[in-house]
Amino acid sequence: MRIALRGITLAYDDQGQGIPVLLIHGFPFSRQMWRHQVGALAPVCRVIVPDLRGFGESEGTPESVEQLADDLHALVEALALPPFVLGGFSMGGYVAFRYVDAHADRVRALMLLDTRAEADGPEARQRRFAGIDRIQREGEGGFLDDFVKLVVSPDTLENRPEIAAEVRRLMDGTKIGSLIGGLRAMAGRPDSTPVLSAVRVPTLVVVGEEDKATPVEGSRAMAAAIPGAELIIIPGAGHVSNLERPDAFNQALLRFLKRLS
Repeated sequence: MRIALRGITLAYDDQGQGIPVLLIHGFPFSRQMWRHQVGALAPVCRVIVPDLRGFGESEGTPESVEQLADDLHALVEALALPPFVLGGFSMGGYVAFRYVDAHADRVRALMLLDTRAEADGPEARQRRFAGIDRIQREGEGGFLDDFVKLVVSPDTLENRPEIAAEVRRLMDGTKIGSLIGGLRAMAGRPDSTPVLSAVRVPTLVVVGEEDKATPVEGSRAMAAAIPGAELIIIPGAGHVSNLERPDAFNQALLRFLKRLS
């Protein structure tokens, strides 16, 4: 599906009926990263998966996580969604924090998926800008090849290369401008830890046991800071836990969603 919002066209899929669940993909992916989730969740809820500005089939170039949150709110308004479940993976979690901070009354429940609330420190920001330099010098191929090694667990890389290959394929076609814009947006995002204690809706925190990008310790702290939050650790998964261990990931989300209804 396509919809014109805020001067660009956003692409999204909308399947199922029941409580709306809006899932926000991470960097450098598109809505296709949810391929294992949509089929599992659609029988029990309405699943909406947009491509963020500049990613997948959506137009534009990402500039900030606040901009991406504003795009999502425009989509929510256009679809006339009632209070909905908001789920954000990695960069999508950074966007979700900005959305909750601005529109807490629209969110019925929250799912924070392999993400973190803290802003980048100096070293992390430098790594992002080094990535931008590399993409500008060499193109995106080598950067994305190495990104797979960051987001996939060592066990998956060694023993399930077909999963690592799937993760790499899901990055194909991402525009260089969107890669650069996404890296800059993440480097410049604000600290969202003050948002955590203000969350007053049911919250699920999910993280891969071997997540190197957003480690388990950070998810534990995040869940502890949100009143009543539930933490699920996915065994044997790295950062892309929904792709590496989709069955366990889907079961965690389904249990949470069924409790809401």
